[in-house]
Amino acid sequence: MKVAVTGGTGFVGSVLVEELLSRGHVVSVLSRGVVDVKFDWDQRPRTKDQRVKHHENRESATYMKGNVITGEGLDELMEGKDALIHLVGVIREKGGNTFEAAHHRAVVKVLEAAGRNNIDRVLHMSALGTRAGAVSNYHKTKWKGEEAVRASGVTWTIFRPSIIFGPRDEFVNMLAKAMKKTPVFPVIGEGRNLMQPVSVKDVARAYGDALVEERAIGKVIELGGPDILTFMDIIKIIAQTLDIKRKYVNIPVSLIRPFVRLSDALRVPAPISTDQLIMLGEDNIVMDTSGMELLGFRFMKFADGIREYL
Repeated sequence: MKVAVTGGTGFVGSVLVEELLSRGHVVSVLSRGVVDVKFDWDQRPRTKDQRVKHHENRESATYMKGNVITGEGLDELMEGKDALIHLVGVIREKGGNTFEAAHHRAVVKVLEAAGRNNIDRVLHMSALGTRAGAVSNYHKTKWKGEEAVRASGVTWTIFRPSIIFGPRDEFVNMLAKAMKKTPVFPVIGEGRNLMQPVSVKDVARAYGDALVEERAIGKVIELGGPDILTFMDIIKIIAQTLDIKRKYVNIPVSLIRPFVRLSDALRVPAPISTDQLIMLGEDNIVMDTSGMELLGFRFMKFADGIREYL
């Protein structure tokens, strides 16, 4: 199958592209700049044959310059393709990369280009917690993007993963880096909110399976790993993996919120944004397991996964 991928050079996208190539698909990727792709999940030494195969996979993807927010390059990306996988999203707003632009307006442009190029099969990346009436702007705009996909007339599958972990993730690596710097680790709030971290490799496999699975059409598939953990559990597992001992101090959200709002208003970089503070107060776990049951494979445990790269 000929597959167009947006966001294919990012954390999830780079792993997904390699997964698609390993399954024999022909992949084209849209990138905003010069591409130097590194598929770096598996850092273990390879045999000569494995290295050759790995290199051939990387070389067989086609990369082209473009921008989903402006629409540049979308028609070139999708010309002659059988399917589209749209992964683009932002965790924090920066300049023109606002939630509205990345999660809604870009989705509309991508779908319009898919229509012009007769692409009927679309797999779309959303996020767990996306819903009508969501509180955070992140989830509100993700919902608008989902609604655009549902209204587009294509055969769609929408994915809503929980926190995704892997070598290039921003979540686990950020916590690990901060933990190494101080003997006393601050925890925002009580740390009781629930999360269900899912491996980037499992997310890539899920997309690969759904691409050719007719039963996935018209489904919103929630993705989470086998472990439902509190935020405090996650912090302690990271510390155990790093083999370090830390004392933990809980900081009330009410003390942090005014400073976070001020940094947002002044556009001054801060460790956490108002939107992230809101989401940190919500559980982020799979409520509908039917999609994962349809995929039918065993998901990686959090502690096992982070041990491979921390």
